[in-house]
Amino acid sequence: MKDRKQVVIESTIQLFTEKGYQHTSVQDILDRANISKGTFYNYFSSKNECLKAVLEQNRRERDVLKEEILVGQKMNDVEILVDQLMASLRIKEKYNLMPLFREISFLHDEELQKILADHRFHEITWLKNRLYDIYGEDGKPYYYECAVIFFGTFQYLSFYWNLATNTTIDIKKVICRSLRYVENFLPEMIACGEVFLDPRDMYLIESEFENKMVTKDMILEKLGKFDKNMSTVELPQQSIELTSLLLEEMGREKPRISVLEIMLKPFRNAFTDTIYTVEAEEIANIFWLYIKMQKNRS
Repeated sequence: MKDRKQVVIESTIQLFTEKGYQHTSVQDILDRANISKGTFYNYFSSKNECLKAVLEQNRRERDVLKEEILVGQKMNDVEILVDQLMASLRIKEKYNLMPLFREISFLHDEELQKILADHRFHEITWLKNRLYDIYGEDGKPYYYECAVIFFGTFQYLSFYWNLATNTTIDIKKVICRSLRYVENFLPEMIACGEVFLDPRDMYLIESEFENKMVTKDMILEKLGKFDKNMSTVELPQQSIELTSLLLEEMGREKPRISVLEIMLKPFRNAFTDTIYTVEAEEIANIFWLYIKMQKNRS
């Protein structure tokens, strides 16, 4: 049986897809999820908070998948970046987020605009960091601007392709074209030396999002509770073994990052189509944050 909060989130996604954000009421969500108003407000203070949970779940799923794609690959390989972007966009399609984003962007609701801006800023920050991996130190002051150019170009190329042809878009083709524009603009930016989006200002915003410390003890506590809870449910043997192996590795004085990287994808896949799918993705996401922190320190 699924966690009630997850049932609410999934019901909300369905309704936003069918009716749009504005025409979905809290009562619609209650009816679809078959819960009381009190149960809803135990989890969310408003429909906006429910939307935030939907976007966070989507972001977490995309973050985990992007990190899995990078394991064992060269950080400066553009094709790997293309694969990451394609995987991320497919999950957006799964949640049908693009029509939802368009609708929200036209609503005069300050709280909704903040939720949407936070979600987009996370994407821009991630791409800024990956552009640094690929193109190096010389372009560092310009990567925020390049990330904005990429997403703006991708969005409008996709929109007018659909408008003009009414056919299914080739996602990879549009991603590659948008990246090519970035590659062409970057040398001119470096040569000009004029910074439009000052990284010092952007880093202040970024620090609000990225200043999340993940400790070994935090992971052990969360994974331990997860292991205890799932012992009451019949699950595939592989999922139980992988959880035990992760606990064992995190119990070492110095967990081996390379071992964790290899184990996380099988761990997440072992819980696919179980009641613990989302919780396993959340744990994998916390692990990836921990891994990033350890790599940054070394």
